[in-house]
Amino acid sequence: MFKNKINIPDIVRKVIMIGALCVFTYASYEMTNVYLDYQEGDEDYEDLNSLFEIPDFSGEQSTEVDSDGNIIISNNNKGAEWVWNFDSMLAINSDSKGWISQGNAISYPILQGTDNDYYLEHTAYYSQNKNGSIFIDYRIPEGLEARNCIIYGHDMVNYAMFGSLTQYSSRSYYEQNPTFDIYVGYKHYKYYVFAAYETDAVGDTFTYDFPTDEDFQRYVDGCWARKLYSTDVQGIQLTDHLVTLCTCTRRNDESRRFVVQLVRGEEIVDEQVQ
Repeated sequence: MFKNKINIPDIVRKVIMIGALCVFTYASYEMTNVYLDYQEGDEDYEDLNSLFEIPDFSGEQSTEVDSDGNIIISNNNKGAEWVWNFDSMLAINSDSKGWISQGNAISYPILQGTDNDYYLEHTAYYSQNKNGSIFIDYRIPEGLEARNCIIYGHDMVNYAMFGSLTQYSSRSYYEQNPTFDIYVGYKHYKYYVFAAYETDAVGDTFTYDFPTDEDFQRYVDGCWARKLYSTDVQGIQLTDHLVTLCTCTRRNDESRRFVVQLVRGEEIVDEQVQ
């Protein structure tokens, strides 16, 4: 009678294959959860954006009658116009301070909580989500009216939230996107990019309190020296309001951040559509 031989290499291969399959299955499960979380967060903010869209009937209108006698009214308007309503935003989230917008890349409410942790993982609807929110450092009582308002947002892999900021490492991207629109409470301002660079997660870049004008000037000089390239902004005045937009780098280095710094320009008087 012959005994079956145990083939050790075959057993090892099977164990490795089973282990690899388990790892793949778990990784796929986690990636699916992350994707669904991202999608849920994106849908939250899409819904929020839609709340400020109203029909635009400002175009030329024409009326026709088709062969069946149906009246067809056509209008060459834009379809809908985005109109900021701070009171409506406050009704949704009382931590609201304004809104930040830039073309199709960025359009989010600006919040400010009682710490810098909550809105890292909660949307403006208070729902827990990896997208988090765009939020002001809680230690800045003046908020968007501070001399330097620091605003944080995640660098999402799908470029949501502040994911597009790291593209400012390229001057050509800046040339195509030199400005932001920021709604400060009820007011709408144009902000101009004056600096973009990578920096330490903790450092002088995140200074928000300036006891003297000299302190503020030294801060501006430091930012000017760190920027990656020149911009159309020729100088910063002592009376200017700055905004420092902060996100992670794309190098998985928790000790570093990418910042885009803005200076407030002219107020935009929006024509409210009735």
